[in-house]
Amino acid sequence: MNLPVLKILIIENDTALLDEISRNILRCVDNFARTDLSVETLNESSVTHAIQCIEEDIDIQAVVLSWDIDAQWNDSIASNASNIRNNTDIITAIKAIRVSLPIYILGDDTKGLDIINESDDIESFFFRDDIIQDPESILGYILNDFDDRCQTPFWDAYKKYITESNDSWHTPGHSGGLSFRNSPYIRDFYQFYGRNVFVGDLSVSVDSLGSLTEGTHAIGKAQEAAAYTFESTKTFFITNGSSTSNKIILQTLLRSGDKVIVDRNCHKSIHYGILQARANPIYLSSILSPEFGIFAPPALDEIKEKIEQHQGIKLIVLTGCTYDGLLIDVRQVVKMAHAKGIKVFIDEAWFAYSLFHPAFRYYSAINAGADYITHSAHKVVSAFSQASYIHVNDPDFDADFFHEIYSMYSSTSPKYQIIASLDVCHKQLEMEGYGLLKGLLGQVEELKTQMRSFKHIKILEQRDFQELFPHFATDNVGHDSLKILIDVSGLEYSTSEIHRYLLDEIGLEIEKFTHSTILVLLTLGGTRSKVIRLYNALKKLDQKKVTLPVSRTKKALISNLPDITLHCLPADAFFGPRKCLDFDNAIGKIAAGLVTPYPPGIPLLVPGQLIEQATINYLRSLVAQNTHIQGMYGGQIYVVREQVTAGTTA
Repeated sequence: MNLPVLKILIIENDTALLDEISRNILRCVDNFARTDLSVETLNESSVTHAIQCIEEDIDIQAVVLSWDIDAQWNDSIASNASNIRNNTDIITAIKAIRVSLPIYILGDDTKGLDIINESDDIESFFFRDDIIQDPESILGYILNDFDDRCQTPFWDAYKKYITESNDSWHTPGHSGGLSFRNSPYIRDFYQFYGRNVFVGDLSVSVDSLGSLTEGTHAIGKAQEAAAYTFESTKTFFITNGSSTSNKIILQTLLRSGDKVIVDRNCHKSIHYGILQARANPIYLSSILSPEFGIFAPPALDEIKEKIEQHQGIKLIVLTGCTYDGLLIDVRQVVKMAHAKGIKVFIDEAWFAYSLFHPAFRYYSAINAGADYITHSAHKVVSAFSQASYIHVNDPDFDADFFHEIYSMYSSTSPKYQIIASLDVCHKQLEMEGYGLLKGLLGQVEELKTQMRSFKHIKILEQRDFQELFPHFATDNVGHDSLKILIDVSGLEYSTSEIHRYLLDEIGLEIEKFTHSTILVLLTLGGTRSKVIRLYNALKKLDQKKVTLPVSRTKKALISNLPDITLHCLPADAFFGPRKCLDFDNAIGKIAAGLVTPYPPGIPLLVPGQLIEQATINYLRSLVAQNTHIQGMYGGQIYVVREQVTAGTTA
């Protein structure tokens, strides 16, 4: 079994002292009798080489830096080694690569206080002589920090409770799986999943594990550990998906009639949350590429314009990372919003790993200073379905009211396995997030390189998006390359046939497809062998070594998604009297429900919207393409039965 490795990188110019420090640390390792991990040291006398080691060696879990080291050099072989002139720059460069890597300083104790004042990113300070005379105490300190970073308070307590095999005289009624196991009719259900799934399905009667809604005991400690990992003031576990997380935040922050600037492209849970809060949404325009059927983040100029046009904006709600991996520059939004006293909420469902690699960190909503962030932990990182995080960094956070709303939406019988998965998920990101992401990014680059020889298929890259969307470069829009968006428009086959071929004949289940693209997600569960199988399938398609019917027509979306014109507050339309109409007869009426085409999952109609000819034309084109449309029933949509008084919106 492979053990975790605690590799300590020691940076010291004096090679004799460097060797002595390393020897002293290693000679006292056995004194700690740690059979659960391996302790190693890595010695570097050059800062340049040390920075390169941090980029390349994913086992490094601690850095010991001599404060007297010479930070000057002529060559910059490491990408993060430029412009380093002093020790503070060294620390900044290390944190730019791996934000969670602890840095310990060796120095003269008479200068210790001044050293600590130079950087907020120093984990601890050691007197240089102590590491020579008493290395055991210093290694113990590093080991203790390592254990703190590895902690999973809920998972540990949960696992211990389960192994005690207590008699269950409480809910759930299957009593540790006995009702399944003893039944000749449903025993196969028990046998398929195995014993631990059932004995681990516990009741909230287990007080020692804590309350999810109150954040007590082991659950509370686990949430605190996750907050440390994600650099947030507070982190909360949600066991019924980020749809619920989004609604909790919106109903915490918004009151009836409050103005909120919202990205129309947001997930439908955002629209429902605004409905439930009876808030007044100010929608941003959707920016669509008809060529590929994908949406870009809203333009920053429009966000600025909305802020200037409307007084009393309470909140801005945006999607940080789109389904296709396009990334809005959250920093600029936060700067604009906070200058006006407006809070920022970012739905970062598809980007939970954003903090843990320098390729993504600039676009991280947490790193950018957003007030509220949601992560669907099950989408791209290691957690069970329905596992979600809420992160709070709002200095004006109303904790009491938040907990009222949190209790309103949370089950009183949460699934403990989901809570445990959230606990171990943050541990993985803390300890090996950088290494996993580094490996995945390397696989994507290799795949792109190999596919550049293809004739009919290509992976869309940054330069392609810049050509598709005029505001891409000026707004500093980024792209998450782990969302592999593949242009298959050069093939003679429909994307539905390509999807069927990949699934039925190759065994590859993709995330989604449009009329000209397929989307493949490379998540923390991605492996090189999966990438190779994908490449093999795409190569056969590109070389047309497949038996698929040729498509004579190419579907395309209308170039512009009609803007939303609100006639009244969405809640007034949604909760008022309604009736069904054929959509062709709905022009001039007020929508009473959401009408959402899939793909792409962007609402075409929202409650309170005046239904115009352009919108019906767009809807008609989607129906002709057999697009699945939520909120339309037998060709009919819900409209307001009686006209609601106009002029009640901003």
